[in-house]
Amino acid sequence: MTHERFVAATLFVSLAACGPSEKSAEPAATQTPPAPETTSPSYAATPAPGEDLPPSQTTGPIPLEFRHVWAVEAKDCTAEPALTRISISPAAIRWYEGRSIVVSAEAPHQGAASLQVDHMAEGQTSRETHVLALDEAGATLTYNRNGSTFTYKRCD
Repeated sequence: MTHERFVAATLFVSLAACGPSEKSAEPAATQTPPAPETTSPSYAATPAPGEDLPPSQTTGPIPLEFRHVWAVEAKDCTAEPALTRISISPAAIRWYEGRSIVVSAEAPHQGAASLQVDHMAEGQTSRETHVLALDEAGATLTYNRNGSTFTYKRCD
């Protein structure tokens, strides 16, 4: 949500710098900026009806069913900082301590994926293999990274 506030503030400052438009009925000093978004962000992999998302959020090698926010601890779904939360987008995975950019992905069957990633954290980059598996309901993610297995619950 911090990103959305930053974008809204940047947009407001940019528009304010342009001055009032010729069509404006009120002087710029009395116009009210739009209210900040108060709803929590959607972590769904698909847009809401009528909503268009940029290709960077809709296309990529990670299968659609994995593209969510996940956490080992339920409290980390909303906590800041969230030490056990990960966010899987179409082409990357964001961790508390870093980011993994997908180099290649294989999906041998529904609910399974093997990813080759460049994992970046603490100024270091390493090539790793990450193996993901979903339970039948798609609510639990088993994530194997460097020989360690973690179980995540979907944050919805």
